[in-house]
Amino acid sequence: MSDIGSTTAGRRSVWANILIYGFLGAVVLLALAPTVWVMLSSFKTGNQIFSGEGLWPSPFTVQGFVDAFTQIHLHEYMLNTLLYAGLGTLGALTTAFLAAYPLARFSFAGRNALVAMFSLALALPLVGLATPVFFVVRELGLYDSRLGMVIFYAALQFPFTFVVLRAFLVSTPPELEEAAMIDGAGYFTTLFRVVLPLTRPALATVAVVAFVNIWNEFFFANLLLVSEENRNVQLVLAGFKSQFGFNVTGAVAGATLVMLVPICLFLVLQRQVIAGLTAGAVK
Repeated sequence: MSDIGSTTAGRRSVWANILIYGFLGAVVLLALAPTVWVMLSSFKTGNQIFSGEGLWPSPFTVQGFVDAFTQIHLHEYMLNTLLYAGLGTLGALTTAFLAAYPLARFSFAGRNALVAMFSLALALPLVGLATPVFFVVRELGLYDSRLGMVIFYAALQFPFTFVVLRAFLVSTPPELEEAAMIDGAGYFTTLFRVVLPLTRPALATVAVVAFVNIWNEFFFANLLLVSEENRNVQLVLAGFKSQFGFNVTGAVAGATLVMLVPICLFLVLQRQVIAGLTAGAVK
């Protein structure tokens, strides 16, 4: 009887796994279907896209990519966006790391108030920031400038970055830092030679999230940028209709290039990101 019961339980477990993985596979396919369609359509002709004939490009053409680079010089706007996302992420990581460490390790008057203030910034609706951000940026003389966008994006990503880094530091034991200080290491030596290497998984996680958020940002770029040479790639993609007319192949080719950047970034840092997401799950 026990063998029959164990066999039945095993079959149920197999069928349960099939259902679970089948469901997850279907969800993944639904999530990836639009991305795959856009990437494959970038190698189609305009007539084939409008007709909806088949998923695979036939004939195979790269004219859309040629149009994206020659008609509106997409690479120039991608460099602008890379500048905003790269330096904005670096600024957010630097300031959040320098703020998170003392607020995670030391007790002093006003610490909890600072933590609450930084954390509550995540609850502010972004649309509600439009008016004050516009006037502050203009009064500082940073309106419609690359420097202004870098500083703004660093500030915009600071609260999320701070919360994640502080939570990670709180969950890590301080013994290594104490040992370094006993051996004569100063504050910044301990911070950059001991703490910084330990927080690489968390840094990689928030770096990917912050970079992708800035790379995909449209609302504030549209609010704070006017000059053509300072625009980011999202503004250009939004203007594909007027820039390209009916060149839908160029539009999907540009969208494909824009999607590839965060995908490649995640593939490069995926091990660190996964380690950061699972850190603290097992003590």
